[in-house]
Amino acid sequence: MKKLFNLGIVVLTVWFATIFVRPYWDKHWLQMDIEEAALYGTKRSEGEVRNFLAKKMEEKGRNIKSEDFFIEKNEHNTVHVKLSYSDEVRIAGHTLKKLQFTLESAEKERKSNF
Repeated sequence: MKKLFNLGIVVLTVWFATIFVRPYWDKHWLQMDIEEAALYGTKRSEGEVRNFLAKKMEEKGRNIKSEDFFIEKNEHNTVHVKLSYSDEVRIAGHTLKKLQFTLESAEKERKSNF
């Protein structure tokens, strides 16, 4: 009986840890997508970058629209992509904590000498 109780405690601890880590895990993967889009934008237009991000968000099932991204490209092909969004930690339909994240990435065009 004691082993079963200890197993239950371990399972609950892992479950709670997973719930609280998820927003930060999602933030990490979203940051990687934004960095990829900024690099993609050095050779493409702002509209193409926006479409690229919209497609990525749709594929991954995120509730972020292409209008939520701030995308700026200058004459030197330096691209700056920024996103501010909120996420929340929820258990059984109740919000335990709201989190606000701001992600950004900047990339400049790299010229090859080959």
